[in-house]
Amino acid sequence: MDDPIADAGPGGYHSHPTALARLAADHTLDGAERVRAAETLAFLDGHREAGAALLTRLADDTTLFNFLRVSAAEALARVAGHREAGAARLTHFADDTTGEWPKPRPRRMPKRRATTMGDGNGYARVGAAAALTAVDGHREAGAALLTRFAEDASLADRYRVSAAEALAGVSEHHENGAAPLTRFAENTALDGHDRVSAAKALAGLDTHRETGATLLTQLADDAAVDRKGRVWAATALAALDGHREAGTARLVRLAETPTAKPSKRLWRSKLWRLEAQNLTFYEDGSRVDAASALARVDDFHDVGAALLSRLACDPTLHDNWWHLRAAEALVELDGHRETGAALVFRLVRDTTLNSTQRLDAARKLIGVDGCQTLGATLLTGLTHDTTLTDRERTSAAGALGAADGYREAGAELLTGLAHDTTADGYLRRCAAEELTRVDGYREAGAELLTAFADDTTLSEFNRVCAAEELTRVDGYREAGAALLIRLAKDRTLSSSNRVSAARQLGRMDGYRREAVHLLHGLCSAVDSEYVRWVQSYMHEVKKALEEEENRGGQTGEGHVR
Repeated sequence: MDDPIADAGPGGYHSHPTALARLAADHTLDGAERVRAAETLAFLDGHREAGAALLTRLADDTTLFNFLRVSAAEALARVAGHREAGAARLTHFADDTTGEWPKPRPRRMPKRRATTMGDGNGYARVGAAAALTAVDGHREAGAALLTRFAEDASLADRYRVSAAEALAGVSEHHENGAAPLTRFAENTALDGHDRVSAAKALAGLDTHRETGATLLTQLADDAAVDRKGRVWAATALAALDGHREAGTARLVRLAETPTAKPSKRLWRSKLWRLEAQNLTFYEDGSRVDAASALARVDDFHDVGAALLSRLACDPTLHDNWWHLRAAEALVELDGHRETGAALVFRLVRDTTLNSTQRLDAARKLIGVDGCQTLGATLLTGLTHDTTLTDRERTSAAGALGAADGYREAGAELLTGLAHDTTADGYLRRCAAEELTRVDGYREAGAELLTAFADDTTLSEFNRVCAAEELTRVDGYREAGAALLIRLAKDRTLSSSNRVSAARQLGRMDGYRREAVHLLHGLCSAVDSEYVRWVQSYMHEVKKALEEEENRGGQTGEGHVR
């Protein structure tokens, strides 16, 4: 997703107060972008109060995710003259004495975990308390909240660990945080991930580094901890001064030890079988993770690379996905790129591998220096591979067209697919869509989409979709909308596809009034059992129209048809 704040450039959104205010107030944008726009505005000379007002509104907006409201309050507390307003909201979010935030629903967890309640607000509450410790005059209040959270058994274990870690980072409270971190790391009732997280945080404290290292060593050796947690513990241990050898030795052992295949005698039900197979799958992945982590440790690059090479061909791995992941990790290592690329090339050509995984691997390979030729060969092959879905085949050609030096080759493949009258209409439409995204071929792709929308040899569904896609192409929004209107009015089309065209029109700013008019007329064209559906679509568009008109009134801009 494009970043309208960071990418605006000189004189763009990031420096234009009016545009920033519009971004912060735009409910269609991601909440994080809105908060960042308001924060940027608040620190622009002469716009502090306007930015603070927007941050206040966002912090109080119950439609935003809780952690975004916390971010807004934290930013507000840093605005001159608004420290107390921000601190009050952070305190409210952390304490939540009003019950404003929804209570977590009880849910059963796997028996190997101690957590029995999930708290969707826990992350935000701990974050609010941690942010409060950074506000002048509120450090102790924030530390008190963190202390309470670390001891609160009603919170999910991971949030209790996070609270203790945050507390250990507050001046004069290092020991208060270290004590619960030690208890969490030693508590065998906790999930392995939470125990490792606590031990790693403890090892990050100067006065408790050796205690943390000892706990990480124990966790890396503990067979009761899942292999992913053990790999994480060994990786953290290898990163500690004086413990690199101990950590790397454990990473080697974890990478080399095959995953035990579960006995079929334990498959008492389909659910048990699936759980056992999933466990095997992820434990296999942890072997690859261990080798990758080892390859990132100084003086152990070659050892890790050798393990990755073996794992890429290891028959004891139960899924080819991990063979591919091992090969991809090898490609990222200097001095081993060619070996890894050759392995990726061989694996991607294996049609037994999941098609999405094959496509993703080929995409990555063409972006690696020195591997473009292999990547291009793979993408070309995947474009012609009928074992892939139509969308995947055109995506392969599109990825080729997006690669440096292969734009014409990718465009030629897409053009060929779009013009192939023997091919399925969906494949041809997808090819035209991809072509509009290739530099220098937008117009050619748009012309194809326009032709498809008018092509009566294609299915009505594909014609409507072609018009819809045209509205998303820069410079062709109006042309696409005109096609949607024409299709919605076309009595030779089925009523369902006419309704679909009108509904798509109703999702476009500036055309919702026309869409309401079209849907109203279509109520009499559809069978009686579908009238309620059309009316619901009409209600949906009317509601969007009202919001659009309100936005236009606030900004003094916009034209609604």
